[in-house]
Amino acid sequence: MAPTTSSIIKPQSCCLCLPLRTGTIIIGVISLVLSLLGVAFSIYQGVLGITEGWVDLVIDLIHLILASILLHGVRTDRASLLWTWVLGTGALVIISIIVGIVIIILTNSILGAILLFVVSAWQIYFILVVRSYAIQITMEATTGALP
Repeated sequence: MAPTTSSIIKPQSCCLCLPLRTGTIIIGVISLVLSLLGVAFSIYQGVLGITEGWVDLVIDLIHLILASILLHGVRTDRASLLWTWVLGTGALVIISIIVGIVIIILTNSILGAILLFVVSAWQIYFILVVRSYAIQITMEATTGALP
């Protein structure tokens, strides 16, 4: 059976096999680990005198904070924290897409365009999964039942 628009925008599971809560935890852990690696690499670049390293450090620290908020939100079942992650990550994705498009235009990089598309698609899917879990938590809190 083909997925409907509603199931794409509001997935009922993560990666077609995991409950939303489990998927959200995995997304949070992956985000946290990648953010920590990004922070370390950004500091390394900055120490070497690469100016972009310090700019990347700020972005990586924002990702680190958002990942921590996401994991705490899942642990405590607080939808407001999940929404903070959704909105913050959504804003960062939009900024990344805009900056990526500008860089692709300036460098004429096909590989960069493909990479930008794939990474952005995954990030948007992760946002939709966390958003669905936030909606589920809200519904459970207000009705006491699953949607």
